[in-house]
Amino acid sequence: MSYSVCAYLTEADRVKSVYGTCDNLLLNQLKAALKQELDSLNDYFSDRLSTNMGAYAALADIVNGKIRYPEMAFLYGYVYEKICNHYGTQIYCAENLWQLDSQSTFIPIPLSDDFPYIISIPVSDLESKRAEYSSLQEGNGIGDYDYEQEMDDLNFIFDEAIEVQKDLVIMVY
Repeated sequence: MSYSVCAYLTEADRVKSVYGTCDNLLLNQLKAALKQELDSLNDYFSDRLSTNMGAYAALADIVNGKIRYPEMAFLYGYVYEKICNHYGTQIYCAENLWQLDSQSTFIPIPLSDDFPYIISIPVSDLESKRAEYSSLQEGNGIGDYDYEQEMDDLNFIFDEAIEVQKDLVIMVY
């Protein structure tokens, strides 16, 4: 089995503005915009979902600011990824396994003990996080596949985020 790391440049303020709005118009807009991705999540995780819980329910919970199924933390994480991508751009996806930092999100969702592993970095922290991650030794959260290539990839991700002054979300699964 292989692992993947994907990185997104996003607008944290827009992601944050989704949480707890209780705005049905916004919910319906996101459902329409993310339909293919949400359907794909439901198909992929069909054996782990109950009839009441699915990607659309997780999205509704995020918009309504109510987490009804904390035991489904993984699904909230994947929906968070879709929201971040919706308000941003995927700039990286490769076979890797990075665990650079403790998990963080721009909105208060439950975090999975397994995958996805999420690191959200606001623009204001990009330089300090880049320095912190660049000093990691092989096997200390990075380098399970090819340390030098992974460090080059990590620098590319931070170069892109810093250049355009966008918030960064790194997803590992």
